[in-house]
Amino acid sequence: MEQREYVIPVTYVKCAFCTAKNHCAACGGELSEALAARKGVDSAAVDLLAHTARITSPMEREDIEDLLEGMGLMAD
Repeated sequence: MEQREYVIPVTYVKCAFCTAKNHCAACGGELSEALAARKGVDSAAVDLLAHTARITSPMEREDIEDLLEGMGLMAD
């Protein structure tokens, strides 16, 4: 399948992964690692300060959004 890069705006974050609860960069790093470990995701970078998730995957955007929502991120 063809690789696609998505930049998806993150509009709401449920901070379930961050242990500090107030360090967005650390939480974004943890979310990036967790997302990159998911089947079908080749790379991921979550930037909570910029409210974006950049993902490289052959998956369809709708499937990526479902994956994000399952991790506590709401996407446009």
